[in-house]
Amino acid sequence: MWPWGHLAVAYLSYVAIVRLRGHRQRLWPLVAVAVGSQLPDLVDKPLAWTFAVLPSGRTLMHSFFAALVMVTVTYWVSRRIQRQEVTVGLGVGMVSHSLVDLGPGVVFGLLQGQWDQLQWTTYLLWPLLAAPPYPNDSSFMEHLTTFTLNSYLIFQFGLLVVAVVVWLRSDTLGLKTIRRSIR
Repeated sequence: MWPWGHLAVAYLSYVAIVRLRGHRQRLWPLVAVAVGSQLPDLVDKPLAWTFAVLPSGRTLMHSFFAALVMVTVTYWVSRRIQRQEVTVGLGVGMVSHSLVDLGPGVVFGLLQGQWDQLQWTTYLLWPLLAAPPYPNDSSFMEHLTTFTLNSYLIFQFGLLVVAVVVWLRSDTLGLKTIRRSIR
């Protein structure tokens, strides 16, 4: 999934959780959602593709173990500054990122009982399980050359539009709030 798709899924997931809990959206948890939605790729891709420290662009920060460590540390720090809700935002961003990287083929395959699709889920438990062998997982340029306008990419743009509409229609952090904050 591309960055805008990760951001949209993380934001919409966070909004659903906030509404289910009867809370309102707040600025710092939303910042944490945005950071968490991008963090796995911002760490793993350069470490794998540029520095060859990791075996794949989906390993260290895409793992549920890393999410658990990051959420625990964030909770400990945020509790000290009375901002525990930031922990939920970061957790939603990171976990949603890792889960949607499974992609529709894997998810639909598993739902149809195609258990061979499990091979593409192993990064979620890295380093206990080896990272899957992705076909375009060696450089930024190789990844960009595979960029094509297909139905999945259009779906991601659609999710982004939905997320922007939800954000603008929310009564907490719309454009008026941002303008007031800047002033």
